[in-house]
Amino acid sequence: MLGHRARREQVSKVMSVPDLVALYQASPKYAKLAKSSQATYDIYLRQLSEALPTAPAGLIERRDVTMLLDRKGNRVAAANLLLAVIRALYAWARDRGHVANDPCLGLEPFDLGEHQPWPEWLIVEALGEDNARVRLAVHLLYYTAQRIGDVCGMRWSDIADGRITVTQEKTNKPLSIRLHEKLAAELGSASKRGLTILTRADGRRLNKITLRKDLQAWALEKGVKIVPHGLRKNAVIALLENDCSVAETAAISGQTLGMVEHYAKQRSQQKLGDAAILKWERNG
Repeated sequence: MLGHRARREQVSKVMSVPDLVALYQASPKYAKLAKSSQATYDIYLRQLSEALPTAPAGLIERRDVTMLLDRKGNRVAAANLLLAVIRALYAWARDRGHVANDPCLGLEPFDLGEHQPWPEWLIVEALGEDNARVRLAVHLLYYTAQRIGDVCGMRWSDIADGRITVTQEKTNKPLSIRLHEKLAAELGSASKRGLTILTRADGRRLNKITLRKDLQAWALEKGVKIVPHGLRKNAVIALLENDCSVAETAAISGQTLGMVEHYAKQRSQQKLGDAAILKWERNG
């Protein structure tokens, strides 16, 4: 009888996956995440809890995680995010002594390839587009070299003395960026409907999901599949091709020097070659 009671009490104390998730979300480790990262984590932590509502957290195996990833089908980016969140959750849980298992051991993220820069002709069309939202968004993305979430958060009050200030959501890094003359001209002609520069029809902030869909739909009409983040790569490449140093470029994009150097690999061979020949000709 006593043994049965002990076993029953032991079972009642087993920590389920939702219990572990709740502990993590209440932890200082989670609190240190940027708000945008917390929002992403919440999506995938909820998916994990709903998929394994009664499973003991300490008994989750690699095959359980593999099944969750496989259910994402061809949505490999979503699968990679889910894997990253589960890995972070269990790394924290092992460090705190809540579990001993590592259900992500040996699991590698799917290969996404790199975000490709936009074709130059498409950028030219976007910068002269009749659709005001597309035109303004592309000006902001291209001439500030910022992520789509940071661009959606830009406010009119962030502009002063020919500069725009940005605190990046992902890195929490503050930046003060001189306005490119073409961006300044576009902002000067743009309608001010709300606090943010990019707004919905009712003046409320435009979210990045809607903007991403708008830009992708616009590009698809031109016969091109794009991701808005590709414009960040275009901007970095443009800065480098205009003889900006890696450090100068990083001061605009807010990226690490290593990431800027990585982007530098996609500079136009033709443009670099032409510049080299011209320098050669000038110098004899």
